[in-house]
Amino acid sequence: MVVIDPGAWSPDDTMRILIASDIHLGYLENDAVRGEDSFIAFEEVLSLAVQYDADLILLGGDLFDHAKPSPGCMFKCTQLIRKYCLGDKPISVELLSDQLVNFSRVVNYEDPNLNVSYPILSIHGNHDDPVGQSSISSLDILSITGLVNYFGKWTDYTQVRITPVLMQKGATKLALYGLSHLKDQRLSRLFAENKVEIERPDDGNEWFNLLTLHQNRADRGPSNYIREDVLPSFLDLVVWGHEHDCQLYEIKENKTDNEKFFVVQPGSTVATSLASGEALPKHCALLQLHKSDYILTPIPLKTVRPFIFKTIVLSEENLGAKEVNENEKVQEFLKSRINEAISEAEKLRSGDPKQPVLPLVRLSVFYEREEQDFNRVRFGQNFYGLVANPNDILIMKKEKRIREKKEQIVSDDNHIAGVAAEAVDVESLLRTYFESLPAERKLQVLSVRAVTDAVREFTIKHDDDVFRKVFDAHKARFVSSLLESTADDDEEVADQIRVCKQELDAADDDQLRKLIDTTVTPKLANTSMKRAVVVLSSDDEAKVEEFTGRGRGRGARGARGARARGRGRARGRPEPDTPPEPAPERRSTPRRSAAQKSANWLQNLATSRRRRESSDIEDSD
Repeated sequence: MVVIDPGAWSPDDTMRILIASDIHLGYLENDAVRGEDSFIAFEEVLSLAVQYDADLILLGGDLFDHAKPSPGCMFKCTQLIRKYCLGDKPISVELLSDQLVNFSRVVNYEDPNLNVSYPILSIHGNHDDPVGQSSISSLDILSITGLVNYFGKWTDYTQVRITPVLMQKGATKLALYGLSHLKDQRLSRLFAENKVEIERPDDGNEWFNLLTLHQNRADRGPSNYIREDVLPSFLDLVVWGHEHDCQLYEIKENKTDNEKFFVVQPGSTVATSLASGEALPKHCALLQLHKSDYILTPIPLKTVRPFIFKTIVLSEENLGAKEVNENEKVQEFLKSRINEAISEAEKLRSGDPKQPVLPLVRLSVFYEREEQDFNRVRFGQNFYGLVANPNDILIMKKEKRIREKKEQIVSDDNHIAGVAAEAVDVESLLRTYFESLPAERKLQVLSVRAVTDAVREFTIKHDDDVFRKVFDAHKARFVSSLLESTADDDEEVADQIRVCKQELDAADDDQLRKLIDTTVTPKLANTSMKRAVVVLSSDDEAKVEEFTGRGRGRGARGARGARARGRGRARGRPEPDTPPEPAPERRSTPRRSAAQKSANWLQNLATSRRRRESSDIEDSD
């Protein structure tokens, strides 16, 4: 039990904040074994807030695993918050800053229609950030219902200005800053350009300054993480979300003016990747503030599924000499190591009845020869009912020195694969792949950055329409550019496309977003393009004629009137048949010809690409 010395700190002047991050509600929610893990851990976090009588619950982002959580996930989340956070317990923390500026609405525990005992304050992460045309996130839904106080949301990505949430309990004053997730490259550039402003209260020395953010902390390449030294030195404590490995240490400090802030990295409450960092013990933390002093106490979570991660290098194991049945020998050796891991996981059981029974086990195996590799899925079937992840219990990799030897003699394609294997995420992998392609295989129309961003949106936010939006936006951009040009043959069309592609590659993120507007619906984009093709009728003057609904209506009524008159004449005296006048032939102009050739060229290009990709797939099979 976390206690304070009542003789040193007065409870009326001590603010207690329960800190957690990366809850990832809904992770693998359809899995029969692991589907409830995220909800069980979140319930324990909320119960700890009640147990330690916290004044606030502070979340560091990624409350949900998907930007658009399922109805079942939202139902369980709402149910847990109502169970533990609503009630008649009075709130001792007074909010001093402008609530509309901080939360865009009144804070929930000051709403006369709600009874809140344990307020939740949360920023968003990269998994639950706003998506869609209205930029609405799952946290917006919880905020409007009064269950969560959502702060640190940005709408202007060219300038970030962080206004603190000013709170006070007795003699303790807290300035809470929220920096919800932004793309690390963008935020790094904003820091470099001094476009991130963090306001301080006028009497700044009287406040405890706490920043909560959700970004890469580990170095994942240039401008792909946030360095600690770019954050202002007046901060006392930083709660860093997004990194899933827990780095919490008991701290009892009073920072001096010459010291830098401390970083609190709660880590995730559920293992969302079977990596070594996720195998560290899971915690939340209790932060106790008394004026400028604070105590940070890690609290281990007892309902987290046990996870054992081990790395095995077969060349370092005493497996004996090479044999004909070396494959079976390696499998038997790995089975024994997995059984050892299962026994080790039993020691991690806390005794809490809600803790899941089956452990997670992952062996990262480095092998030398092809004879040592085998079917991992079939191997995992030996452990059904013994572990929670039998289908991905193994990850097999060749030893690095073997790969380096082979990379000296492999073809360009294998070289590309070897380089891409070192990528830290899917975006880096795609960028590395496209940059390594020879000139004749590089993308001719699509922007690499737009494609990688679309893949990111699809993998993290599960946005099924993102690829269609990106492709349609590129199509609209290039067709519009071709129609505005004077290209008249295939060579000139190719040159114009090359110019457009260079313009996209040279643009920064903001310019690229303006050049490729994915918010325009394909229907409108196609309508505007078709209209442009119809009205171009002269080399000298290309006047755009607006075809309104009224004009089409008159044309339709005229046609119906002509048919009616024809039927009327048929009942009376017949008139001699007169052949209809032929429609005037539209003059073929260089611009119209270029537009038609452009459309045919793009169609042929797409068809040839599909055929080539289909043939590649058949050959690979």
